[in-house]
Amino acid sequence: MTVLITGAGAVAEEPRPAGGTGDGTAAAAWFDPAAHLGRRGWKYLSPATRYLLAAGNRALGRRHDEPPLTGDAAERFGVVTGTQYAIAGVHRRMDDTLTTVGVQGISPAEVPGFSMNTPGSQLAISTGARAFSVTLTNPVTAGLEAVQFAVTALRTGRADRVVAAATDQAPAGEDGGDRYDAAAAVVLSRDPAPDSSGGTGALAGITGGTSRFVPRSADGGWDRAALAASGGRVAALAGGAADVRLVVSGPADAAEFGGAVRDAVAESLAEAGGSVREPAGAVSEARHCAVSGLLELIALARTGGTGLVVSVSEFGHLTAIALDGPVHSEFH
Repeated sequence: MTVLITGAGAVAEEPRPAGGTGDGTAAAAWFDPAAHLGRRGWKYLSPATRYLLAAGNRALGRRHDEPPLTGDAAERFGVVTGTQYAIAGVHRRMDDTLTTVGVQGISPAEVPGFSMNTPGSQLAISTGARAFSVTLTNPVTAGLEAVQFAVTALRTGRADRVVAAATDQAPAGEDGGDRYDAAAAVVLSRDPAPDSSGGTGALAGITGGTSRFVPRSADGGWDRAALAASGGRVAALAGGAADVRLVVSGPADAAEFGGAVRDAVAESLAEAGGSVREPAGAVSEARHCAVSGLLELIALARTGGTGLVVSVSEFGHLTAIALDGPVHSEFH
């Protein structure tokens, strides 16, 4: 079953203003909560939660002050969120407060933000998603893992519509490096009603996904057999198609691994009679932490045709999603 992308939204920082501290002050320079969420109700939400609500609302085509879903529509609607650093700034601020001022310096209204589940839970509450709310936290790959989880949930009948999203607030100081804040979301559906033109109104279709782990061998390099097997699994998602748009995204520390994954996928695809549009393409730098893969997926979906987007981490994890589109009436 092809799962359809029926909506997409994102907010992304480019680049972090000088002197940003990771405590929300940098966010003010590029993200205006009032413009996305209205004038009230977000004061005690973390920056990552605000980003997620903005991206999720944009993907759903709703205003933040609209009432949440109820009844059967809510029971069949789920949210899954990927993140790596969503609450790192909250933890750092709380730690600093506890060690300098003491517990009296922490506002009770801020305490719920201590949990990694808070951003996704806030999105689920505001939209009325009652099928499930799940948070995934693998470094870098969590954004695409959210999409894979959502696709599985739709295919197994756990929901009829799911928002797959990712949000991150880059760490403060040197820990953040060249990484920036962002959130992105896609709305995935089993079988949306056709629009007035007879099509589905869908951006693209997701035909499959996989997550793999490639360990290092005794000599310190990537295990060749595991790398080849992973490349084969990713290539198989394209079904031997020709001129596949392959996007591999990872942080600078994973550039070598990303290149090896790209080569393995291209080789396996060629063996199956397919081809990659740009076999020698570079690995795209994942500047927006766990949101990077989802941003790449949205961009790829908007270009049409068969595509593969792969997120890789420096630890050997990879997650791949296969796209086909744009979707026309035959997908409905």
